Amino acid sequence: PVTYAFLPFTPHSALLARRARRTGKEVMLHLPMTSHRGAPLGPGAVDLYMTEGEFKSTLATALQSLPGVKGVNNHMGSLLTRHPGAMRWVMETLQGLGGLYFVDSRTTVATVAEQVAKEHRLPSGRRDVFLDNVRQPQAIRAQFEILLRKAQTNGYAIGIGHPYPETIAALSGLLSGLGRRGVRLVPVSRLLEIQEKREWQRPSSPSLKVVKNSKR
Repeated sequence: PVTYAFLPFTPHSALLARRARRTGKEVMLHLPMTSHRGAPLGPGAVDLYMTEGEFKSTLATALQSLPGVKGVNNHMGSLLTRHPGAMRWVMETLQGLGGLYFVDSRTTVATVAEQVAKEHRLPSGRRDVFLDNVRQPQAIRAQFEILLRKAQTNGYAIGIGHPYPETIAALSGLLSGLGRRGVRLVPVSRLLEIQEKREWQRPSSPSLKVVKNSKR
């Protein structure tokens, strides 16, 4: 159950999204956002120079271009995700379309995207590991190991990779061994449900937290 994220309005995005859904995969919109480097964004992107109406209309149209979308994560966005106002427009649009989830790709440590999503009571999460910033099988396997350790420690983790041949080849072997490591692959929506449940179950009393920490 790998979750697929598609850029909007690419030649094959709608076709591939439909194919992914037919095979039981969850589909996300991979929404282009302004980066601090000013990289080209492509169609369906949102940026800092749009009015609120233009911004929300562009996002809604991008979502409608992909069938069966369950949520959104950002493509680039190292500049836009720093801006609470722009992120508020994103979350208000997702609320208006039925409460779609948002996953913060965390392309900058200054991002406020996940925080704003939580303020709007949207299901939300963050990227824990980029699998393939280095497109070498050994590096991808090392990043995957970090992802597994985070999942084992925290109870869940989100990894983001790209459809590079090196990534596909590595994951084809690595995913089959998850059960032996006590880790289960789930769609993003299910992971966010698990995450929310765990957060509700955490002790709220300061004294309980102190006791827990003293045992480490």
